[in-house]
Amino acid sequence: MALLFIDGFDHYDPQALDDFGQPWLARGKAAYLSPQATRVQGRRPSSFALRLPEGSGGGYVKNLESTKTSLIIGASIRVVPYENTYTEPLLLGVRDANAQVAHLVKIGEDGRLKLYRWQYGNENLISTSVATAPARGWHYIELQVTQGSSNGVLSVRINGVLAIQMNAQNTIQGGGQLLTAFLGAIPGQSCPLTLDVDDFYIADTTGTINNTFLGDVRVDALKAQADGSLNQWTVTPSGTAAWEAVSDEDETTNITAPSAGLRQSFDVAPLPVMATPAVFGVQLTMLARKTDAGLGKLKGLVVSGAQTAVSPEVILQEQQAWQCALFERNPNGNVQWTEAAFNVAEFGVESA
Repeated sequence: MALLFIDGFDHYDPQALDDFGQPWLARGKAAYLSPQATRVQGRRPSSFALRLPEGSGGGYVKNLESTKTSLIIGASIRVVPYENTYTEPLLLGVRDANAQVAHLVKIGEDGRLKLYRWQYGNENLISTSVATAPARGWHYIELQVTQGSSNGVLSVRINGVLAIQMNAQNTIQGGGQLLTAFLGAIPGQSCPLTLDVDDFYIADTTGTINNTFLGDVRVDALKAQADGSLNQWTVTPSGTAAWEAVSDEDETTNITAPSAGLRQSFDVAPLPVMATPAVFGVQLTMLARKTDAGLGKLKGLVVSGAQTAVSPEVILQEQQAWQCALFERNPNGNVQWTEAAFNVAEFGVESA
């Protein structure tokens, strides 16, 4: 596995209210999201982005399910206009599992990228780029951190161009392996300046595909548009098509499974037309919960040609939360996805 997580911020509104009148925020998609975060126009006409406001609310924090020795993160970022008074916008960063050492990217007072090491509460500048991030625009920023006491690697890219490269580094600095990616603010700290983020990914350097910078990517949220070939879940209310129940954004319509091993698949909307499409992976994002005491579980499901594949079990909560299952390869041949293969595949869930 190399591609670990994606978020395009299209499928949830952080300020949508729960039953108690409080904002849902990331609703499980992130470990933490600023209570003041809002959904704004994305960098494409039909997309949304996430606005992280300046202030004590902080930013967006994503913890992985296990630690990694190397991480690559990327996001499209736009800093809102601000007065250049020595406050530097924090774009993104990676932190170790001990919460002791982080590496992060900022925009300096002259528009150049700065790479910092945050260690035990202190922030130290370790490199400044020649490349510039001009104000008032979207820029795709990527950061690679590879842990090592003397062979660590730090790399920063902007809009597909290498801006900072540091090899033979002590990146561990007494900390541990990598676990946390963040946008806008170091976890537990204020967001220095307001910024918008879109098309976010996390990867590592393992495997044979997606094990290096992915470049300026787009994350598209594609909804179910028809029932698939597997229809074993119960739809509420009766008479509603399963695909309508899961794609209408009405939580009173839903599908349920009374026992383990039941499968439900869907035909999803096709990929947008692109000049040179390259599909790095497919992430099923499911708003789901358990309905009784005890352990509740489900699995993501892919049907491609004559092959089916399921994800590892996902543990459910009492409340509705976004659950993710990522399929980096097409199970029909165990190869990288293509546009044609994606558009004829089915995606869904299996009760566990």
